[in-house]
Amino acid sequence: MWGVLIALGLTLVLLMLEPPTYRSDATVFVRTPGDVSRVVDGGDTYAQGRAKTYTALATSSTVSDWVIKDLGLNEQAGTLAGRIKASNPPGTALIHISVDSPSAAEAQQIATVFLAEYRAMVHDLESVPGSLVPRAELIVVDTPSRGVREVAWGLPVAIVLVSVAVVGLILGAAAAVLRSVFETGRRLSGAADSIPELDARKVNS
Repeated sequence: MWGVLIALGLTLVLLMLEPPTYRSDATVFVRTPGDVSRVVDGGDTYAQGRAKTYTALATSSTVSDWVIKDLGLNEQAGTLAGRIKASNPPGTALIHISVDSPSAAEAQQIATVFLAEYRAMVHDLESVPGSLVPRAELIVVDTPSRGVREVAWGLPVAIVLVSVAVVGLILGAAAAVLRSVFETGRRLSGAADSIPELDARKVNS
């Protein structure tokens, strides 16, 4: 029990000393509404290929620069781009976006504006002269969530505290086992040392 309390206490101290960081998450889907969708696989291969490409472009300074101008942020495009992460699960046309910020509201706000500029960029790149629809477009599946505080390894605070409590329980149990083993060994050693004295008293008597 003491191990859990000590571990949680140290973790809370570290959380208070560390500047807070919040993350807002969103998900978009690459849809192929144009002629591409009429191919044999319904455009899945094209969409998945585009998802990989646009995942890489999500962290470009170009989109971040547009976001900075829209919100009037006082930072460099490269700095903001470093706070934006994008990933494409293998075999899917999904793109997961996350934005880090010192406040929960700002993280969500930046993510919202970023998605608008991100979708506009894809629309421009996929537009075909003379066609009413682009070859691909981004559809928002999950809108930007309210920022969730994250700490070490980018994990939410709740998960970190639970993990620390579990580790504290394990360490406390291990310490109790070791203490029991040492005490048992000490008692056995003391008993063994007393045997010769008993034998000596028997001989003298």
